[in-house]
Amino acid sequence: MTKSTGPTDPTVIALLSELRRRARGDRKVWKALYRCLSKPRRLRPVVNLSKVNRHCKDGDLVVVPGKVLSSGYINCKVRVAALSFSERAVEKIRTVGGECMTIEELLEINPEGKGIKIMV
Repeated sequence: MTKSTGPTDPTVIALLSELRRRARGDRKVWKALYRCLSKPRRLRPVVNLSKVNRHCKDGDLVVVPGKVLSSGYINCKVRVAALSFSERAVEKIRTVGGECMTIEELLEINPEGKGIKIMV
């Protein structure tokens, strides 16, 4: 008997079912996010603010299907949605005028999935 891999956290399981429902049709961003989040936790990305700063500009909407850490600096005003954040990363993002949110909140704000960058 093989042990199943994948998420066991009830909130992540609920998020995956919502993403699967939203991914129907031509919403490729939710399909890609579903694939990233359905992996085991040890394979989910951990993204530092320096990477977000390198690849984004003011006003971008970024999704991290893992955790955002505070290593590096950020000088652009971005909206970041992630599964989790370190406390220091939230402070740094809000200091420059950015916004932190959960992926569930992003689904409410932008149900079509337009203009979203996925950081892995």
